[in-house]
Amino acid sequence: MYSIFFNNRRLQLCRPDSPLCLLPTVTVESLENHPSWEELIVSFQCNTNLRHVVVPVDNPRTSFLHICKNFTIMPAAGGLVTNGQDALLMIYRYGKWDLPKGKQEKGEKLSDTALREVAEETGTMGLKLLGDQLATTFHCYHYKGNNVLKMTAWFPMTASPETTLVPQTEEGIEKAEWVSRKDLEERLDMSYLSIKILVGEQYLNDGKNIGKACQIEDIFDLCP
Repeated sequence: MYSIFFNNRRLQLCRPDSPLCLLPTVTVESLENHPSWEELIVSFQCNTNLRHVVVPVDNPRTSFLHICKNFTIMPAAGGLVTNGQDALLMIYRYGKWDLPKGKQEKGEKLSDTALREVAEETGTMGLKLLGDQLATTFHCYHYKGNNVLKMTAWFPMTASPETTLVPQTEEGIEKAEWVSRKDLEERLDMSYLSIKILVGEQYLNDGKNIGKACQIEDIFDLCP
């Protein structure tokens, strides 16, 4: 199952027998109603009244790869960073609370990208990976006349609570803060849908989302 986010709107691919197709909050769209994936995507982008569209397909992975041909692929990585005091590292940029992340540089491993970008965007020192990649999110936007599909790999990290946070203002980041669990819901209400789902799945373990993001292999398939 694959979720592709267009700001706070969501296009999701699933198998025809998925319980997702039965939810009253989603719009189920058939590929047969469109001449191509490109036309379906354009239709979704233009109809901003559609918030969550589900497309049942026999092979979600194959369909996802077809969709990717319509975009410029941008691999990126970021971190879900904790400090041993039940707090999550978040940044505030362009009126939204977000997680630190950024584009992969040529020849760089995604885990190294995540560590570098978190350090650059927040000033966090002594970052350590806690394990393998947790998830991948997919976000589409326009950049210099191109449709871009940003694939962000997310890694679990830890840092000392005593580290001095310094937001990277030249990248538009106004704040970098440790957010406690009691304040997290308020921050997530001012965040992006993809971030809200990611934090809910991987940090809060709330079980509210149906369908996981796909795995790291998809980034390597598309961006060797």
